[in-house]
Amino acid sequence: MFANGFCRGAHLLYLGIVATASADAISIPPTTGHYHVGVRKLEIPYINTGDPIAPNNVTTSFLATAFYPTSQKGSTKQSPYLDPATAALYEVLKNLTIGTIGNLTSALARDAPAVHDLTAFPTLIFGPGGWGPPTEFYTILLSDLASHGYAVFGLDHPYEQPFVRYPNGTGLYGLPLSFDTGDVDFINTLQTIRVNETIAFIDRLPLVAELLGAPLNQTHIGTLGHSVGGAAALGAALKDERISSGINMDGEFWGVNLPYADVGRPVLLLGQEGHASPNSSDTTWQTFPEAQTGWWRVLGVNGSGHWDFTDATFWKEVTPYTSASLGSVDGFRQVNITRTFIREFFDFTLKGESPTIFAGPSGAWPEVSYVNGQDGNA
Repeated sequence: MFANGFCRGAHLLYLGIVATASADAISIPPTTGHYHVGVRKLEIPYINTGDPIAPNNVTTSFLATAFYPTSQKGSTKQSPYLDPATAALYEVLKNLTIGTIGNLTSALARDAPAVHDLTAFPTLIFGPGGWGPPTEFYTILLSDLASHGYAVFGLDHPYEQPFVRYPNGTGLYGLPLSFDTGDVDFINTLQTIRVNETIAFIDRLPLVAELLGAPLNQTHIGTLGHSVGGAAALGAALKDERISSGINMDGEFWGVNLPYADVGRPVLLLGQEGHASPNSSDTTWQTFPEAQTGWWRVLGVNGSGHWDFTDATFWKEVTPYTSASLGSVDGFRQVNITRTFIREFFDFTLKGESPTIFAGPSGAWPEVSYVNGQDGNA
């Protein structure tokens, strides 16, 4: 079960390497699939005249970060994988030295050409957390999916995320890191915007293929996301039957209908410890599964916190980065769990492979609690 991930021995070896390396030499965990991975940012034209965050309430585009199979190897000289402006925002917030996370590197091939034809690879569309962090803070997961034969696109809603940089170099600051809200109407509006951008992106897949220089698979599409992005991933699946399956990572369902709606296709809810328990303050993780007629599972990761579904679960092991939203789970192990369960779900729902990992509790994954599920109509 550990062939493509970090086993305990590899974890200790990795920590030993980190301990002897300078901070600017620390690389994020390598991808585990057969394919080299390219990464490129794309500007997607999209008009929304009712965006409460955008200047004059008008959005003219959103940002897509593509992770995709490429025949080009990454640079032998690794480079920082986070935009320095984005990294600096979080470093200042945590009173960390500039470069603490900004100097973390990857071997991804930036702006590399995609393989000639991406139609053999299912298309995945990802949504990051509400008002941050942006897509690049999920690189460890998304690049790994691409290495296993997926074309993956993370969508960032400008002026919502703390900072995004467009392909032409333009940087856009958004909501401050201190932003938080219990305004239900605002969150419902934000979720609706995310849903609509996801559907608009599917509509524009021919344009995206043109920008990447390779045709894309438009018949095998999955959505996934974290927090508000996770709820929006399944909200988009509810509205658009072109989406075959979806995953919500630790996100509460918002809106009047979504918490009680039947998607009718395979869905996975993967959350932090206790999210799906009857005592959780989020009752939507009880009502949503009860409404499903298709295949579904609700899983929890013991010891995890909300931010352990981001790259920060790795940062906490190799830098002084801390957060109240990070749990006690070992970060290397969390990376392996998130990568493996998400990949196996899409291998099952989009590639037709056997979903043995979802049969029930396993000694190989003692941290993963199988809360509930049904096979339904896969």
